[in-house]
Amino acid sequence: MNRFLVPAFLACRLWAQVLTVAEARADLDGDGIPDLLGCTVTIAAVATCEGTLFSSTGLSFYVQDETAGINVYAQSSASPPGGIVAGDLYLITGEIKFYKGLTEISPSTPSDFQYLGSPGVPQPLYLPRHGRINESMEGTLVVFGDTSLDHWVTVVDTPSMSGGGWNFSAWNGDALIAVRVMATTGIDLSDIGPGTRLVMTGIAGQYSSVAPYDTGYQLLPRYQQDIAVYSPSVSSAFHLDVRGNPFAPVLGEVMTVEYGAPPGTLMSLTVFDRSGRAVAHLAEGMPAGDLMIWDGRDDLNEILPMGQYLMLLEGTTPSGDRLTTTETVVIAVPLN
Repeated sequence: MNRFLVPAFLACRLWAQVLTVAEARADLDGDGIPDLLGCTVTIAAVATCEGTLFSSTGLSFYVQDETAGINVYAQSSASPPGGIVAGDLYLITGEIKFYKGLTEISPSTPSDFQYLGSPGVPQPLYLPRHGRINESMEGTLVVFGDTSLDHWVTVVDTPSMSGGGWNFSAWNGDALIAVRVMATTGIDLSDIGPGTRLVMTGIAGQYSSVAPYDTGYQLLPRYQQDIAVYSPSVSSAFHLDVRGNPFAPVLGEVMTVEYGAPPGTLMSLTVFDRSGRAVAHLAEGMPAGDLMIWDGRDDLNEILPMGQYLMLLEGTTPSGDRLTTTETVVIAVPLN
């Protein structure tokens, strides 16, 4: 029997046991709030950044184990001697708290931290094209983009100051990613603007005031190298090129799609069936070209039936001119 399938007041008595991070932040009733809210628990996890990286007044950092990640938030008086070092493994005891959708563990004294060794910062979880941050990733280290796969994200807007940091958004395929860069990190965003292509690493965070707290996910870069500008060789001429046509998605085959336009052009890429119905929106409002892989799935993540489809690239220039081009693509089935 799962030891957390019990009332919270009984589960709180388990504080002397070392829990996994997933157990400490469990939400079995699905209300978006940790079941052990207000309980004191102990976890063993690796720090993925320094202790004061996300706060100028106290401790605010992230740790993770093989099951999940969590924010550690405490007063500066709780900091252990020597501070928190990224890559170090700690035994941490603290109260489970909840703020704007973010689950936290809050130690109260330096003795609530016990150094266990230094295994190093875990490798970030790779989120493929179209991938989004979700609740299961909260508090863990993730990365968007992989240069070996010609995968990058494209910045949508100019970073804007809000509170103690900057906000901007980036397209990961058709997934819009919110990025929050805290001023305490010292990250320079002067070269970041609409159309900039990036490979981005950071903590999967959350800031949501509305129950059931399943929105407001954001990427929290830690260091300058977490925001790496990428310059792929995509032509700035208005174009749409497809490679691997026809293809059989049921066999795992994919199509490579490249599209581009002059700087400042906003582009959308849509797949239509023979009746003229839009079945797959591969890009919307992209401010720069892309090289992407399409696996033949529609907006519902279902593989499209065999047949011919029309892929339409639309662009709107800064002066308001509309550009269009199309390609016929064929989804095939395996031959017996």
